[in-house]
Order: sequence, then structure tokens, then C-alpha cells
Amino acid sequence: MAQQVPGAPGEDLYDIVVLTPKEPIWPFLLWSGLTLLFFIILGWVIWYFLRRQPSHQPKENPQSKAIRRFRRLKQNGQELEANQFTLEVSDILKNYLADKYTDPVRFETTPEFLNRIAEKKTQLPNAAQQELRGFLIASDEVKFANKPDAGAQVAPLLKRAENVVNLCETIGNDAGTGSS
Repeated sequence: MAQQVPGAPGEDLYDIVVLTPKEPIWPFLLWSGLTLLFFIILGWVIWYFLRRQPSHQPKENPQSKAIRRFRRLKQNGQELEANQFTLEVSDILKNYLADKYTDPVRFETTPEFLNRIAEKKTQLPNAAQQELRGFLIASDEVKFANKPDAGAQVAPLLKRAENVVNLCETIGNDAGTGSS
């Protein structure tokens, strides 16, 4: 056999191949993760500032809120039992007093409230206190006495509760607040 001379015709020339390792995947994962984190933070910041913007609706005052709830109860209260109806009226009135005067009547029983107003001053006007006293006693009778004519007593209770709100607004605005 004859030896081939390098560079002789017929000899196949091969390119020199430099072996390099494959591209590592971790930079791709790192940049993908950072991009995803950036968009998550950007979305959260946008959501936070959109949620923080004050609503364009003015805050409803306690009187209009109570009147609106009384009106809704008059319209939808026919399906409620007298006990439940009275409880709703009482809750509306107590929420009004808590919002308007920060009065703790919401968390007191009727005897506790009556003892409190008999012993110390309160922001409620005197006439409103008297009307509220009558309302609380009458509503307790409807809620707990289980009288057969309880259904007939709920309309006057609703009227008394509306009177308490009206007295608080008119007397409170005209002559200042009273004390007992």
C-alpha cells in the first residue's frame, strides 16, 4: 500500500471542529423568572393604586341610610314574621344611633340602656331619648312576649323608630343636643 501524501489529490480534507459545551439553561430560566416577577409586581402595583382611589360616591349620612333601610323594610317586610320585622327595625335604629352619636345602644339590652340614660348624660336629645325608651320597651314586648296580635304592632313600631330618627335630626340640628 502506498502512503498518501498530505495535500495530495483525493485526500478528503476535514474542517477542524472545536468542541464547545451546550448553552446552559440557567440564564434563560433566571431571566424568565425575573421577567415574570417584574410583571407580577407591576400588576400588583396597578391593582393596589386602582383599588386605593377613593370612590366617587359621597359617603351616605346616617339619616339617609336609616331612611333608605326603613323604606326597603316597608316594601319587603310583608314576608317577615312580626318578631323578625321588629328585630330588623331595631337593628336599623340602633345602627343609626351608633353611626350618628357613637352611642353603645347597639350592644346594650333595653334595661342596660334605660339605666345608662337615667344615670348619666348622653348625646341624644331628650325627646329622642323618651321616644327611644318607648320604642325599646314596645319592641321587646313584640320580640319576646309572643302575643297573638304582634303583627298589628309592627307598623306603629316602625313609625316610632322613624320618629326617633326625625327627632334626632330636627332637635339635634335646631337646638343642639340634650342630656338626661
